[in-house]
Amino acid sequence: MKYKIVTSIFLLSLLVSSEALRILVCYPMTSKSHSILGHGIVNRLLEAGHEVVHITSFPNGKVLPNLTEVNVSSIAEVFTKDVDGVEQFKLKNLIGKGNFGDSALFMYYVYIIHRNFLEEPSVVKLFSDPKEKFDAVVLEWFFTEMNAGIPALFNCPLIWVCSTEPHWQSMRVMDGITNPAYTLDIFTHNKLPLNFWQRAEGLWKVVKKAVQVLILNQFEKWSYYSIYPEIAAKRGVTMPSYEEAVYNGSFMLINAHPSIGGAIKLPQNSANIAGYHIDKVKPLPKDLQKIMDEAKNGVIYFSMGSIVQSDGMSEQMQKSILNMFSKYKQTVIWKFESDMKDNIPSNVHLVKWAPQQSILAHPNLKLFITHGGQLSTSEAIHYGIPLVGIPVMADQVLNMISVENKGFGIKVTLSEDMIPELNAAIKKVLTDDAYRKKAKEISALFHDRVMTPGAAVPYWIEYVVRTRGAPHLRSPALDVPLYQKLYLDLAAFIAVVEIVLKKVVKYLRKREVIKRRRAKNL
Repeated sequence: MKYKIVTSIFLLSLLVSSEALRILVCYPMTSKSHSILGHGIVNRLLEAGHEVVHITSFPNGKVLPNLTEVNVSSIAEVFTKDVDGVEQFKLKNLIGKGNFGDSALFMYYVYIIHRNFLEEPSVVKLFSDPKEKFDAVVLEWFFTEMNAGIPALFNCPLIWVCSTEPHWQSMRVMDGITNPAYTLDIFTHNKLPLNFWQRAEGLWKVVKKAVQVLILNQFEKWSYYSIYPEIAAKRGVTMPSYEEAVYNGSFMLINAHPSIGGAIKLPQNSANIAGYHIDKVKPLPKDLQKIMDEAKNGVIYFSMGSIVQSDGMSEQMQKSILNMFSKYKQTVIWKFESDMKDNIPSNVHLVKWAPQQSILAHPNLKLFITHGGQLSTSEAIHYGIPLVGIPVMADQVLNMISVENKGFGIKVTLSEDMIPELNAAIKKVLTDDAYRKKAKEISALFHDRVMTPGAAVPYWIEYVVRTRGAPHLRSPALDVPLYQKLYLDLAAFIAVVEIVLKKVVKYLRKREVIKRRRAKNL
């Protein structure tokens, strides 16, 4: 009888753990690359049998079982209607400029996007409906915590997804600010190990940005307290404070892996899942399949990503690159988003859209010329393809520094006269087999994991739900104030004790002097 009861309980636990969850996934950023990561989370959850409501600026438009899409593409209209703003992000206008990610304009952009998201009518309607229930909320962490109040509306755990390498700004909401002596800022141009001046620069960046974040937080707080309480009242729930919501994340999934990034110290409630968005290889379109199959000397693939596109180059840069490619024996596939007026060399094929993963998976591909985005670098190493990178902004510089440091690519500085440097880098990677061997070696490390990144996504989300928020994994550092982490209270105590002791000693000496004087007078 005892064994029957135990068996029944075990079977019941399996049944409960295998029940489909209802999960809200929010990826409001108006960037195609970010949406790809969001769809990757959704696809892995659907494959695991869960029901998903996906809020995105790039809905796929397909009717799929267990998937509801909420289209919030309208939140970017304030920027797309700004002709000057669109022009500013053309590649030719970014040459020689500072990293956009380091600017106040970037922080403003992220803030406005997320505020627009929270005020979007379809989002407000979804959040206000008391009939809507979720087992977990998955939010993209991208330099703001305005969305942190969403899980409280549904009384369920918060799982962050960091779209970049882990860094001090993202990890501070899960553990604390990482040490800048050995943890690089996401927008840095430095590489480890840091010298004296680089460590000083890293510390200064943390201090400067921490002040900027504190200022931004005041705007976020105002938005938090002006938006969430009204929605919460309709659901009959009470909102936690802004600070409680921000630091209430149960887990963070990180789009990174030490094989291509850095071996950064992580808290227990986080996991590297780079590559989770990569699907099974899909067949190439017939025209591209024919081009790649028949390329006798192999194929070079060139793409500058989805944000800063190739057609934003100056005409002079376009002509210089075409002239360079015309001298190669390899076939070149160039993702170029508009019609080019110049004569195109016979070995160059321009495509307005490219199925990147399928191209990278083709055995005839020899080299990928990239902007160095996180998706492009992880997809390249997934398939073991060496890189030549032309980083433009954001984390692209750091990504290519890592690629170059690990030996499976070369970083080229973006400039109007970069052709000699670019040409030399391309020829070196094509002719030196060490780059391809290193790419294959790193690829093997990338794939050698306890579980695939695709399987890790539903596993950790299910784990968080199953353990009711995984409080046992929460870092104790979140409950320690900054002054205690820096031992400022201890320093103050020592200073006070030292002052008191000095005064006591001074007083005793003074008394001793007075005593001696009196003794002499007697």
